[in-house]
Amino acid sequence: MRPLVSRGDYEIEFRWKESVIYWEGSRGVVFPGGWGVDPVVTLVPDSVTWDRNVPAWLRGRHDEVVARLRGNHGHVVHEEREYSTTVQPLDEVTR
Repeated sequence: MRPLVSRGDYEIEFRWKESVIYWEGSRGVVFPGGWGVDPVVTLVPDSVTWDRNVPAWLRGRHDEVVARLRGNHGHVVHEEREYSTTVQPLDEVTR
C-alpha cells in the first residue's frame, strides 16, 4: 500500500487490485479503479447518485471529494450514474 496523494486531512491510495481508497483519518471508502490503463482511472458515482452510494460521512460532499481525486495529475476520474433502484453502497474501510 502506498498513498498516491497525502494532504494531511486526506489521502488517496491505490490498493491491489482495482481499488482506490479515499481516506480521511481512519475512515476510508473504496472506489473501483481501472488498472492496466494509462492514466489510471477511478469510477465514482455522479452527483445525482452520490449520496445513495457513499457512507454517511461523505454525503453532501460530492464536489469536494471528486475535486480532490481529480487534483491528482495522471489520474482520471469518471463519474457514473446508477440507474438501478437497488444500489450497492461503496465499501467503507477503517485502519
